[in-house]
Order: sequence, then structure tokens, then C-alpha cells
Amino acid sequence: MTTAEGRSARPIEPDSPLGVELSRRVRATVAGAGLPGLAVGVVRADGLAWFLGTGVTDLETGTPPTDRTLSRVASITKTFTTTAIVQLRDHGRLALDDPLERHLPEFAAVRERGGRRADVTIRRLLTHRSGLQTEPDGLDWSRPRFPTPAELLAALPRSAVVIPADGPFKYSNLAFALLGEVVTRAAARPYALYVREAILEPLGMVEAGFDLSETRRALLATGHSPGFHADRPRIAPHAPMDGMAAAGQLYARVRDLARWLAFQLRGDSPGAGARPVLDPRSLAEIHRPVYLEPDWSGGQALGWRLTRVGERVHHNHGGGIHGFASNVAFNRPGGVGAIVLANLWPSAVPARLALELIDATLDADAASAASGLAGQTSDDPGRPAAGCTPAPAPASLAGYLGRYRAEPGIEVLLEFRAGQLLLIPADPAGYLLHAPARLEPTGAQDTLRVVDGRGAGEVLAFDRDGAAIRAFDLGGFLYQALRPSSVTA
Repeated sequence: MTTAEGRSARPIEPDSPLGVELSRRVRATVAGAGLPGLAVGVVRADGLAWFLGTGVTDLETGTPPTDRTLSRVASITKTFTTTAIVQLRDHGRLALDDPLERHLPEFAAVRERGGRRADVTIRRLLTHRSGLQTEPDGLDWSRPRFPTPAELLAALPRSAVVIPADGPFKYSNLAFALLGEVVTRAAARPYALYVREAILEPLGMVEAGFDLSETRRALLATGHSPGFHADRPRIAPHAPMDGMAAAGQLYARVRDLARWLAFQLRGDSPGAGARPVLDPRSLAEIHRPVYLEPDWSGGQALGWRLTRVGERVHHNHGGGIHGFASNVAFNRPGGVGAIVLANLWPSAVPARLALELIDATLDADAASAASGLAGQTSDDPGRPAAGCTPAPAPASLAGYLGRYRAEPGIEVLLEFRAGQLLLIPADPAGYLLHAPARLEPTGAQDTLRVVDGRGAGEVLAFDRDGAAIRAFDLGGFLYQALRPSSVTA
């Protein structure tokens, strides 16, 4: 394999012990996972070192994925938006601690429902600590149509800061959509054009982009959603993110993302004469932890999530959008990164597998006697510990309890455990979105407030037909009751 400069990257040969181990881990992870296809790469500072494509890009054609197969990488886009913001800071166009309202006066219309607008700074938006709600008002992920830039701004008076700044990690697509508008205004050119000229082209990411050109369309895998009570997945809808492009619109392939990770590991632009993407000090600032979780299991840098696995801490970011799940991760001290692109969403495979491949490579590089990272297990955060005295669910809440499913295949349990009302993932090892989280009554009928997690501060609103609960809406997702239940008000 070669880098963008034509040098040979230090390859991992397929038949080497490490190559065999990486292949074994990929195949063992995807066995029974129901994924149509998977494109996987391991990266070193000099480029793509190992690739494996398994399954198919399209169930009808049976075409296998290659390192040029294009995917929607969804929220991995946020790492490019972060870099654009820091570039503009370095050019004197903004400061990271500027209030958003300074660059986006329309933000003054946002409601204060738990947090203050003045505390919503660019830095807090980049780290998901602004307290801003998760999605733009009116977005429905089960019927994908994303707002235009004008619609995004017009919906701000119906949006809110729902928890105080610097509180719990609260993921926000709306935050990054608005940062894209900041880039457009500070750079005096459209967000997508700026990212292409200032980041993608200097790094040689030739097929990555924000629209489906004729070339990209020919390379794009077919996206899938899980089948209804059957093994065969369905073809997923494909909607451009439009005004939310900065939160998740990018199309990219393994070979492009290898250059992105190599840049994170190496810290300079490829090739003689290529203009630099970032000053190395600014890249180090992006990677530096801004927040740590209370148990030090992870944290948040600018744009990048930090995950501790044993004694190692990996930077990573995942992506999920109709038809596609993805993850990129890297360990800068070890000089290793990983890319996992799947053409089905939701799936938890990319997030787990990317970290597993990094650790396997680092173990081999260190000639460790251990065979690899042992699988880790954790207690279901929603289940009571042994010895808890069972308490009955309050009659006012009992009717809400049960199993719910949101398109394209995210299932949760709403349960009352150890005196707490909880939203629990139906499969703790599966794809996590709004669960796990604690809930509390609001005092209004058929509404609950989310205490923590992605939906913190937001309202979970139930829809019912008479006494039967049909669904609840949370953060742009409609969770349908799998077994309608009755509520006693």
C-alpha cells in the first residue's frame, strides 16, 4: 500500500500473524451481526497499512467492498467541522470562548429552559457541553428530511438550552449544524466549499465530499436498515442533511479516512509543497481532553471522544445515518488508527471493532505475551443490584412501561427498577442512542423528562389512543410501543 506521496506505507501482510489475527477478529465480530458488508482498515502514521472488505456493498449485485467503496460517515463529519473552526480561530476570525450569539445573532431567539444562552460558547458546542437540545425542532428521523439552512435558523425560536452548560455530556446535532453556519459566515464561503478547499484537498482526500457527484454515486455502497422480523435487511432511505451538513453529511471511503487518521497521528500535511492544514500546536489542542467522566472511563476533546480501554486512551468518533454505521479511532502514542464502515444502521459493530483492532495492533507491536484485549463486560446500568427490595411501580407510571422500537431498528425498554424510572437498551451490547437514561415525571400527563444521557433535559412525550399507549417521541425519534399498554391517569 502507498501513501498520498507515493511512499510505501508500513504494511501489515494478510498472512502475517497480525494480519491473520485482525482478519479473525473482524470475521468473528460480524458473524451473526446481520451486516450486509463491512470495509475495515488499520492505519499507521504513514498511511493505510491493512484493509479487509467482507460481505457485499449491495445484496442484489453481490459486489464486495474495497478500500475505494464510499460510505456515508455521518457524525464523523463533526471532526472536520471542529478542524474548520480551529483553523478559523487560528486565522483570527473567531475565538473558541466566543458566545455563539456573537457570530449567529439569530441564536438570541432560542429559549432558556434549564440553561442560559450566554453560556453557549463555541468551545462548549464543540464538546457537547453547551446544554443545547439534541436535534432541531421538528426533525423526525423516522421520516428523513433535514432542514435547509434557512429552515434551521427559522426553527431556533422553538429550540431551547435545556440543561446548564458544563454539566453532563449531552450530544447535540443541532450544535454542530449551527457551527457549520459559523464556518460559512467566518470563512465568507459555503461550509462544504471551505472544508473541501482547506482540509480535504490538502490531505489528498480526493473522493471525500458533501454531495453525490457521478463518480461518488458509482462508488457508494447501498445503505440498509434491519429487516422486519427477518434476516434480509431493507434498503434504507437516502436524504441529504442539507442545513445540517456540518453535523453529518460527509461521504468518504476507507482510503480517504486513512489519510484523515494519518494526519491525526502524524500532525502534518502530506507531500512536499502541500499547504498545512493545522499548526501542530492547534492539532494537539484539538486532541487535548477538555472534560473527563467522573470515573475517568472516558472524556471529551474538541470534537473527538476519548475512550479508556485498560491503560490506553483512544480518540474516536462514530457515525450513524440511515443505511450506514461507521467509526474511526486512533491511539496517538502508539501511532495506530482504525476505520470501520458498515452499510447498515443501527449497528454497534463499528464502535467496538475499531477499538479492538487498535488494541490488537498495539499488542502485536509491543510483542506482548497477551493474546489481545480480553473482552470486557459491565453490568446493565438499568438493572438493580442484588439485594434490592423490590418496589411496585407507581400506578401513574405503570402504563408507560414496556418495549418500544424506533426506525430503523432501535429498541428500548421503559422500566421501573430499584425505585427509578429508566430507559434501558433492549440489547445492552447493541446500538445505544437515548438509552441508558433516567426519567422523571414532569407533572403533566403523558410527558416524562430525561435526566441524563443524550436526551438530558428534553421531554419524552407519549401518544395514545384512548387508554392505549401507541408511541413516544424523543429527540426526533418516534418509538412505537411493541405491545400497546393502558394508562391509568
